[in-house]
Amino acid sequence: MLPAMRRAPAPKLEFARWIIWEDDGLMAVNKPAGVLSQGGEGGAGINLVDLARAHLGRSDAGVLHRLDRNVSGVVLIAKHPQAARAMTRLIGRGGLEKVYRAVICGTPAGDALVIDAALAKDTARNQVRAASREELETMSERARQRFQVARTEAVVLTRFGAALGRCAVLEVRPITGRSHQIRVHLAHAALPIIGDPKYGVAAAGVNRPLLHASRIAFDHPRTRARVVAEAPIPWDDASLRSLRPIATARTR
Repeated sequence: MLPAMRRAPAPKLEFARWIIWEDDGLMAVNKPAGVLSQGGEGGAGINLVDLARAHLGRSDAGVLHRLDRNVSGVVLIAKHPQAARAMTRLIGRGGLEKVYRAVICGTPAGDALVIDAALAKDTARNQVRAASREELETMSERARQRFQVARTEAVVLTRFGAALGRCAVLEVRPITGRSHQIRVHLAHAALPIIGDPKYGVAAAGVNRPLLHASRIAFDHPRTRARVVAEAPIPWDDASLRSLRPIATARTR
């Protein structure tokens, strides 16, 4: 069965099991769906920052990048400010490689795609809108200023049929790091993520977007060694092929 959104986990005990790599300054954890990356993200609940601080016994640990609440996968955490400053500089130079796995409804025409659509966030509604270059040209200057350049690259890993329709699994790389970027860009390309209640397509038994941060990689700012942290994919091929629409009541 596909994984349902997990309830908030017990602090400390569960967190230690999520750690997939660490050294004296950094750790990478496999965040479950349903857990906030940090507090103040539009909802109350257990978050990685509080859990990391409880686990480490210090109050200055923090996440270095975020995943949406119901997206699972690798998140990198700095254990102290010195590590955070070094990684922030590295991330600012584009030195953190992030790779995602997404299950979409629809199938791209080719084996690779690039989505260049500017994004604007409505903070009050926590909703992001995409606009093509052509759409931007029709807007007023004031409206255009709300949009930020964004780019997403993807390749098709598999195509499969299900009761939900023709589907595909993509390996996705966000070149920029805008809010909701992958979810909005794929919806903009008419390839919505299955299980995404805001931008995607509903499926029976799926309570979360089928989007997973599968890998991060970077050159360690202190040791210069290449670090690769991977989180196992939380679904399997058999469960994907069983995807089906949500049943609706019959009308008389």
